[in-house]
Amino acid sequence: AAAVLSRPASDAPSIAEAFRRELAASPFPPDASDIPVDEWRCALWGRAMGAPDLQGAAVRQVHDLWHSKRLSDFKLPHDVIAMVRRLQDAGYTTAIITNGHKDVQRAKLAACDAVALFGDRIIVSGEQPEWKPAPSIFHTALFMVGARAEESIMVGDGLKTDVLGAIRAGLLASVWVRGAGVEELPRPEDPELQPTHTIASVLDLEPILAQL
Repeated sequence: AAAVLSRPASDAPSIAEAFRRELAASPFPPDASDIPVDEWRCALWGRAMGAPDLQGAAVRQVHDLWHSKRLSDFKLPHDVIAMVRRLQDAGYTTAIITNGHKDVQRAKLAACDAVALFGDRIIVSGEQPEWKPAPSIFHTALFMVGARAEESIMVGDGLKTDVLGAIRAGLLASVWVRGAGVEELPRPEDPELQPTHTIASVLDLEPILAQL
């Protein structure tokens, strides 16, 4: 039997906000589960829509529309691509370490055509024994690019993943991309969360690298 769910259009903002809360709280299936990510997130949409037991085309249609729109917006800005190209031309070897479920992260990487910019120098934590900030995933990246920790730099927007991991892995430096509107600041009493440099945008990176 097919399930049909009808909600007024005026409910859309509240449903979307409820889904964002569900997604933030439980973005992936439990580690021991074999539930596919898309089925898990369909269930999150069902709860957000007030129909947690709803199955079938109704919730799947909402999920697929959200997923398609999300990936269509997931693009690297042209100025960021140009900056990475300049760094590569200047002799920097660049790589990506990204935290997340392999199905989710690989879809994002494909959507932004990361392979065209980084080649096979991409590490997804969902395909590794440990996630950032574990030093092991940084060591895997160093081995991949043939670099030593003391000559390598981590650039990222996560204090507790990128910066902490870089420090624990013994990297030369960490650059925290704080971004607009981010209120989280490193606590002075926590030395493991102190980036070497803080920038507002990744486009501010080149002058920082010139200092290292």
